[in-house]
Amino acid sequence: MSQGCVVGVDIGGTKIAAGIVDLHGNVLARGRSPMVARGSAADGLAAIESAINTVLAQTPSGYEVQGIGICSPGPLDPKTGVVINPPNLPCWRNFPLAESIRKSRNVPVKVENDANAAALAETKWGAARGYQNTFYTCIGTGIGTGIVFDGAIYHGRTGAAGEGGHMGIDAKVRFVPVVNGMR
Repeated sequence: MSQGCVVGVDIGGTKIAAGIVDLHGNVLARGRSPMVARGSAADGLAAIESAINTVLAQTPSGYEVQGIGICSPGPLDPKTGVVINPPNLPCWRNFPLAESIRKSRNVPVKVENDANAAALAETKWGAARGYQNTFYTCIGTGIGTGIVFDGAIYHGRTGAAGEGGHMGIDAKVRFVPVVNGMR
């Protein structure tokens, strides 16, 4: 009888990290490969498929993949798994990432914003363990932020809550610091 496992994929602007984890959280295999951010959507998808194939080849016998979790730079729609318009992945604009992987793998696929996933991971297992509310910031190829309220990712109405890395700043605005109500 086979044991269940899941594939985790972390897509960045320059790399893809992938791993296989059993249902108890033990890492069974891991790998890393380059991301094709400036090619076509098909090139980016092929890079992800290659990373998944690499870790599947390392998986011990007796394990069956029950799902795939993908974290990607945003903005994206976590309900549909569509990557909307990530500045550091110009190969994807309104790209149906979850459906594309689901078609080739025939298992459930969930796509989440990378900063949201990291915020939740830190809340559950990392530096924010023991806290129910977390604001997380990551700086890599891009800048991302995630919010966790009551132990769950806060997506907001459109799925883009906490997208601090995608806010423009008007350089003409003058900021005046206020401390204890005094300028």
